[in-house]
Amino acid sequence: MTIYNVYCDESRHTSDPSQPYIVIGALQCPREEKHRIVGRLHGLMTKHGIKTEFGWKKLSPNKAEFYQNLIQLFSEENSLSFRCIVVDRRQLDHEQWNDGDKELGFYKLYYQLLVHWLQPGDTYHVYLDWQQNACSTRFEELRQILVHKLSGRAKLACLEPVESHNQPLIQLSDLLMGAVGYSWNEMQNRTNASAFKSAFVDEFAKSLGKGSLRYTTTKGERNFNIFNWQGR
Repeated sequence: MTIYNVYCDESRHTSDPSQPYIVIGALQCPREEKHRIVGRLHGLMTKHGIKTEFGWKKLSPNKAEFYQNLIQLFSEENSLSFRCIVVDRRQLDHEQWNDGDKELGFYKLYYQLLVHWLQPGDTYHVYLDWQQNACSTRFEELRQILVHKLSGRAKLACLEPVESHNQPLIQLSDLLMGAVGYSWNEMQNRTNASAFKSAFVDEFAKSLGKGSLRYTTTKGERNFNIFNWQGR
């Protein structure tokens, strides 16, 4: 049995209609490796003078070497794995399936991300980037549903919201998730595309042996798993 930490983030608040794909992502590492990996991240942050969060929105050419080092870190750390679910918002019918509750629909997608990833016999501590929800019980409801579904299989030790500013693994998850969303929304093809973000995505895809990040994987892919949800 292995004990894992899982760090989740999402892009549901993207309001640009020209970006139809939203992404929910999670970075997983063995709990016993967490302090060592976070130590590496803190070391890189200190080396490059990073004093704030380093997620996707912070990506900038004046910190190019730092972000290249993050790609290298993910490639080197075989104990790290990433999974994301990519959803076309135009396919979501909240009126029919969620009684018009978009927030409920979103947490159903979070459920889909996690329930098919948590492996039988292992134990998981799941940390979600804190969000202001209209319904204050969303996190607890998600926890209870997962515990019920996973009963007798994987063990969910905790599922709780945390602040991303002091969780570098959530920030790394946000960075990887942002790169996937950038590819799926074809941002690199726009006239106002960020040359640096496009180059970062290309370099990261190359590190995975891919031509781009607009692809899907099998359910069992452990290193970098992309699931294009086609449900309702």
